[in-house]
Formats: sequence, structure tokens, C-alpha cells
Amino acid sequence: MRIDMPVAAQIRQRLARRIAGEISLSDQPGRVMRQWREMFHIPQIQLAESLGVSPSVISDYESGRRQSPGTKTIKRFVETIITLDEHNGGQVVNAFQRLMGVDIPTSIILDIREFNQGVSATALLESIRAQVVAGEEALDREVLGYVVVDTTKALDVLSSNGFLKLFESTGERALILVNASTGRSPLITIKDDFKPSLFVLHGVEKLDYLAIELANRERVPLAVSRMESIEGMLRKLQILGKYAPNEKT
Repeated sequence: MRIDMPVAAQIRQRLARRIAGEISLSDQPGRVMRQWREMFHIPQIQLAESLGVSPSVISDYESGRRQSPGTKTIKRFVETIITLDEHNGGQVVNAFQRLMGVDIPTSIILDIREFNQGVSATALLESIRAQVVAGEEALDREVLGYVVVDTTKALDVLSSNGFLKLFESTGERALILVNASTGRSPLITIKDDFKPSLFVLHGVEKLDYLAIELANRERVPLAVSRMESIEGMLRKLQILGKYAPNEKT
């Protein structure tokens, strides 16, 4: 008799295979390990302690100074980062659950997280110094997490249908697009109810008027972050996800 695996275990297994596959197939496996470690918000020291190695071992792998990791090392690495995330509430694993079925390439994602409780859109915008430029009347809502996407990479690998899938998978979440020069290209594919609760653009040189019109038409708040660096914005988001209270409670 076949016994079906619980959904949570299926997601965990699929994500583990995805991470292991990306590391194994990469010409720079250490760089991919670092990307995933940072995606899971795990310091080198914490990962090293959990693996029972010195931080210099992790650093050597990530910098390419140490020989490419073998299958056993990759498996231990993947199991450890997923387990550490689950001990912290599963914010990253839970966030990826929404993307596993829509074939969104990991290469375009800089950060992703589910909040343990809803966070007001206003609180999120304030944390990353973002100013609303359209759809302000729809700002009275909570977001359940966020996805940060590199727009330059996304435009290279995603079709219009790919963007629709991305929008659909980020419903009730904030979609934060970095390296968004004008904001026009991603927003032009918005349709119907397949859209995030909040769009944030970072790195805008000159916001396209059509992006503003589309956001107003679709009644989705559009904001522009004035944070100087992407790294600084990611740190603020991670702090928000860990400590921000629910303003409606």
C-alpha cells in the first residue's frame, strides 16, 4: 500500500533536491553554496557549528580555495540549512513552497521569506525607506512575506507568462524588484487577480509613467525604495521579518 508523504515533507524534499542539484551542476559550487546560505540567512559561524567544522572550512568552500564538495558534503550542507531554517520557524522553506510548482528559476531570487505573522504594508515600506507613487488607496493591507527579484536577470530568463507565474505565486506578498531602471517592463504584464499585494522598485533611474498608470489601474500599491544599497535593504527586510509586530493586534 502506498503511503503519501505529508505536503511539508514533499516540499522539503523537493527543495533539498533543487539546492543539491544546483550546487552539483555548477562550475562554481562554492559560490552557489554561499548564495543558498545567504538566502537562508545563516551566518558562516552558525553553519560551521552545525556541521561540526571550522568557519574557515565554509569560507574556503565558498571562495573556491577548497576542492569542490563531494556528494556527502553537499547533502549535509543542504540538510543543515533546511533544518536550521525549520528551527527558526521555516520562513524560507515555507516561502519557497509557493514557488516550487511554478518553475521560477532560483537564479533571479535574491531573498525570500514568509513572515510568522502578517506585517502591515506601511511598516514594510517604512523599513526600507520606500515612497508610495501609485495605488496608495489600496495600501491598507498586510503582507505575509516578500520575494526580492533581480529584474535584470528576470528579464533575461522570464517570458511574459513567466512574469505572470511570478506574480501569481507572490499573492498577498510584497514583490521587490531590484535593478529596475524604469519599472515598466515587469508591470506591463499584470493581469486580473494574479498580482502581489505590493510592488517595490529599487534602483529606479527614471520611473516610467506607464508603470504608475498600470499600478493605479490594477489597484496595487507601487513604491520606490531610496535605500542606497541592495545589501542594506535586504538587511532591513530580514530584521523586519524577525522582529516586526503585527500592527493590527
